[in-house]
Amino acid sequence: MKKTISVLLAVLMLAFTFVPAFAADTNENEESTTTYNVTFQAPVQLEDDAFIYVKSVNGEVQYVPDENGEYVFFEGRYMLPSNIVHPEDVPEERFSPVQYQGTVSVKEGETVVFKVMTSEKYNVYTASVFINGKPAALNAQDDYTVYVDRDLVIKVAEYDENGNEALLRNHFNVKLTSGDGYKVKTLKNENYEVTYYGDSFEFRVKVLSGYSAAGMKVSVHRGQAVLGGFLDEEDSDMLLGIMGGTETLTSYGVDEDGCRLYRIENVTTDCKVLVSGVQEESSVGIMAMFKRIIRLILDFLGIKLDILNSFTAVYEINIDASQADGITYQVIRSEEEEITPSSFKVTAGEGVTIIITKKDPDQAVNVMWTPGNETGKYETQWLVDYNTLTGEVSYVAVYNIDNISADTKVVIS
Repeated sequence: MKKTISVLLAVLMLAFTFVPAFAADTNENEESTTTYNVTFQAPVQLEDDAFIYVKSVNGEVQYVPDENGEYVFFEGRYMLPSNIVHPEDVPEERFSPVQYQGTVSVKEGETVVFKVMTSEKYNVYTASVFINGKPAALNAQDDYTVYVDRDLVIKVAEYDENGNEALLRNHFNVKLTSGDGYKVKTLKNENYEVTYYGDSFEFRVKVLSGYSAAGMKVSVHRGQAVLGGFLDEEDSDMLLGIMGGTETLTSYGVDEDGCRLYRIENVTTDCKVLVSGVQEESSVGIMAMFKRIIRLILDFLGIKLDILNSFTAVYEINIDASQADGITYQVIRSEEEEITPSSFKVTAGEGVTIIITKKDPDQAVNVMWTPGNETGKYETQWLVDYNTLTGEVSYVAVYNIDNISADTKVVIS
């Protein structure tokens, strides 16, 4: 009997020993009612949408319908309408990403998962995320995962080369090309092929000895060439030019080496410079003559097609040098009937070079043409020309009128 009582007492003591442990497990499984503040702090910025924090699930940004949203849902994913090739395919319904903004209350023990998005102007890959001042790392889904067990401040920050907090813009490559008779290069004493979002990019084109730039056309293709995987680079570039997938550039001046200067405005994508129409000097007049023959045939047959008209149209160039006292000029073009003509015709796409000569180095000279250089701000260098036979010194400047596509009036004064 005593033995039985002893066993019962031992069992009861053991049971009471486990009661606190069971009670502790029960309390731990109860959902915490404690909340903490998680503050999403905006970086130094110029626009409200420069950087935003967006909700992510398994690596995918979450979107909600929004009549003012910038995104559409197309072919199984959210995208900007500008990424859809055919405008008629753009869906009407708009969406916006789900954002974390300001300070939000989060229960203790929960996890906040987010990504950082930027406007197209800024580069998300140069930004760092800090949590309570310490850098955070991306997980395998390129998400930031934060376990909430205290008040947290989440901040995106970028720093310039001097260590100052700043926004760093996207940068883009500009591909410079070379071919038979020409080279595309950066400006003299410069060595760069990258520019930042929204900036301009300047370069120069050198026409090699033995070649003519009378019919040269310089243009830029923005973005990726969709034909690159089907055609070689030269054929792809030529087809882009024919299909109108390029933007024609006009020279704004000549540098001291005789290279033509060009500028690509407002770069927002990768770009490629394309050059066509550079011919050997021995055959420079053949294309102009061919265009004129085609023009005569079309006129005789009464055929009028816009695509052919832009190729074979004839335009008149008038030069007014009545106010150019002490100044002489020379015209270089594909067909020279006289060296200083006051009026002549060219076919579409041709160019004209005007060489101005003066004796007095201090004499101010202004050359304007309409359309294309109405302000007379064409940049050129005055070079010294020494005549070894006579010993005379004169000063020469070059003006190029590219890709003529309208009747043009030139005023030299």
